[in-house]
Amino acid sequence: MFRLSIVGNVDINDISSSSVVHVGDNINTALKTKVFAVQREVPFYYGNEGSFKAYPFYQRPFPIPQPPEPFTMCVDNLGSFIRVQNIRILGVSSSAVLQIGSNRITSAEAHIKNTRQFVTDKPGPKEKTTYVQLGEEE
Repeated sequence: MFRLSIVGNVDINDISSSSVVHVGDNINTALKTKVFAVQREVPFYYGNEGSFKAYPFYQRPFPIPQPPEPFTMCVDNLGSFIRVQNIRILGVSSSAVLQIGSNRITSAEAHIKNTRQFVTDKPGPKEKTTYVQLGEEE
């Protein structure tokens, strides 16, 4: 069922990285993002870095979750309008969608690899390890 989307005010601070803001009906939305981020203590770049082919992580198919058991769903769309007064959003990023309206299919993938390369030892006292202990002491 297609409905009319009536939106009063949308205030969005930032939209980035394969994201979409859509007001109205849509049939298919497919969003994909690939990010390779390197943080270095010394900003030196070789010029040939960042090939997605070098990392099998980017080539793997995204797993599609399946419901654990069959289910039935009943939806009552009372009225032919979608009414929205105000929306305030700080950011929509990394294959995200803000949709006001009907949509049949939505798929979104985000493959993000963060690499940190430091020259010096980690900051803090030497020979001390920070950890989280689970369970109770004996």
